[in-house]
Amino acid sequence: MSAPTELSEQIVVVRALRKAGIVFAAVPNGGRRDVREGRMLKASGVVAGVPDILIFSRPPLRPDKCGVALEMKRSNGRPSDVSKSQRQWLADLEALGWMCLVGYGAQNAFEGLRKMGFRV
Repeated sequence: MSAPTELSEQIVVVRALRKAGIVFAAVPNGGRRDVREGRMLKASGVVAGVPDILIFSRPPLRPDKCGVALEMKRSNGRPSDVSKSQRQWLADLEALGWMCLVGYGAQNAFEGLRKMGFRV
């Protein structure tokens, strides 16, 4: 049996964030697009590597932080699955006062968010 997809894991996280009343937005950077649509998205500001979920609610145990940038990966993922542009975004956001987390599946993401004080 194969591991759930990154998308299905992200949907589980999104449901929990909504239920908890956490303010967030998902960034629809993934997926296949034709060349024309890709150009339009790039012109409108879509940038490769932006984390999958941006949580604007401050982490309860770290209210000095702006929010949380969450990059989702499959539960059987590896650190090498995080692309160079994703690593750069996470580093840049951390430098700007965000907490950054790579969640290898929903349960791993929940563990990280709970360590920050979120009730998910």
